[in-house]
Amino acid sequence: MADLLGDLDELRRRARKDRHAYPFPVLYFGVASFLAIPLYQPWGPEALRRVSAPTWNPLTSLGTNDALRYPLALGLYWLTVLVVGALATAWWYRRRGRRVGIETSTGGYLAAVGIGVGAPLVSEGLYWYLPMTPLGHWQPGPATGIGLVVIAAATVLWRRRAPRVVTVAAAVLGTAVLQYAQGWVGQFIVIGLGLVVLAAVERSTRFTTITAAYLVAVCLSAGFTPVQSVPTTLWTMAGVVLLPGFVLVVGGLVGLRRE
Repeated sequence: MADLLGDLDELRRRARKDRHAYPFPVLYFGVASFLAIPLYQPWGPEALRRVSAPTWNPLTSLGTNDALRYPLALGLYWLTVLVVGALATAWWYRRRGRRVGIETSTGGYLAAVGIGVGAPLVSEGLYWYLPMTPLGHWQPGPATGIGLVVIAAATVLWRRRAPRVVTVAAAVLGTAVLQYAQGWVGQFIVIGLGLVVLAAVERSTRFTTITAAYLVAVCLSAGFTPVQSVPTTLWTMAGVVLLPGFVLVVGGLVGLRRE
């Protein structure tokens, strides 16, 4: 009897390993990060001085900025990468599931990416409304802390199966505040939300480690504001994508090795 139970446990472990499909999205977003580098071309050595008065542009919460030569192109690039990547990941997981006989649900992943992509609309509203409140213009530090707390609260609500409307509202608000404070890495915040959900579903120690390393890389990149570098060059502006992109590519390659 003990041998039979042991065999069943081994079969379950093998089945879980066979259904792992995370290397595809991890590698996809890693390669996409490096392909974005040419679009980070600044206007010149003093690009910061060229930043114009604020305009309504939700794409600024997805990694673009007026200090760049091609801000619209970069914003649209990241928007396309996120949407195509989410849909391709869902397709890949479904394809993998049909092949091994165990399909991993991607509904939560698509919802997380959808929240991240839609949150910039709310983020822009915060940018225009907050300066008119007694709070004044929120600084990145306090806003980042508030965003993380609200996202943590949304995670607790999700775990406790709170009403979906409340959970989604908290997730959108937390993500919007975080992107408001850290617009340069807004696209990586979206990717991170999706990876966290996938890691929770896959229950892979390796994938969880890769996701944790990626989140640390995003936090480190958030502390590096490209336009504060003098003189501004392609590599100082694009430096914000190098560490997250590197972690994703290495993590994806590591994930290709069978656990």
